[in-house]
Amino acid sequence: MVKLTTDIIERKYSQILTSKSLSKTIKKDELKKLTHLHMNDMFISSIGDLDIHKSLQVIYLQNNNISKIKNLDFACNLTHLYLQHNRITKIENLGSLQNLQKLYLGHNNIIIIEGLENTKQLKELHIEKQKIPFGESLCFEPRCASALSMCLKILNISDNQITSLKNLIGFHELNTLEAKNNLLNDMDDLTKTISTLSSLKDLSLQGNPVTLSYRYRENLIANSILLVNLDGKIVTDTCRNFMKKFKMEKHNRHVKKAIKTPLANDITSSLNLPPAFKRSISRAIFQDPGSQLFIKITPESIGSQQVFPPWKSIKERQK
Repeated sequence: MVKLTTDIIERKYSQILTSKSLSKTIKKDELKKLTHLHMNDMFISSIGDLDIHKSLQVIYLQNNNISKIKNLDFACNLTHLYLQHNRITKIENLGSLQNLQKLYLGHNNIIIIEGLENTKQLKELHIEKQKIPFGESLCFEPRCASALSMCLKILNISDNQITSLKNLIGFHELNTLEAKNNLLNDMDDLTKTISTLSSLKDLSLQGNPVTLSYRYRENLIANSILLVNLDGKIVTDTCRNFMKKFKMEKHNRHVKKAIKTPLANDITSSLNLPPAFKRSISRAIFQDPGSQLFIKITPESIGSQQVFPPWKSIKERQK
């Protein structure tokens, strides 16, 4: 069990300097000026007090045994934080990192994306391949999703048993989305979300059941705005414009068909009647409100071909 402290950092960087020159030693003032801290693969289990390292801009802590994010309030200048391949279960204590731009949390034990409401400069979030219990999936806390929708440009949520991308509706700044090897299977749900991602250019959905849907690629292209790469294949402007035009024409045809179809046809189309009789019904209903239909059924006519009498008005019957 190793706790990350200033002493650990000093020993690490002294060893680095010694390996380069036996005559050089690191000084405390030089430690304070560090901008990049490389402490990956060090068996670190927790983060201690690092207040003197306020100049840090990039921290590498991947491939350790960290289970809790803490003691990073000092790092007001931090822009990149690498915490992938640890044992983290919750995103927390990052509210003071207002300059954070890239956060790497892949290969941990996180179920909820939360605690990032104040990281308003965050451009990239990599949270792929979490160890999620069977039957659960990675999801967004609503307030966190709302905050990230205003700033996030790159998001990797692959391999997280996700069944829907509804949490991403309205992420207007997002231009790259990786959601491979999840459980997405609803084409309508997917296209509804994609149509709101107005800046999306690169989309990766390989390994999801929805990719086997009829006209999967055509539907996504038609419902996107700026998509140029879908599952590793280029989407040309010509292709996108054609799909959008085809979608619009199909919609217009449905609208025109609904307008042109007479109400009489709607009523009679469900009746299993001869064509001439259907026309008579239509005329009686829509042309002569006073007309009524009288059909005489006799024992002799049962089982034989029906001959339907002409329409007669009530006045004509009374004569």
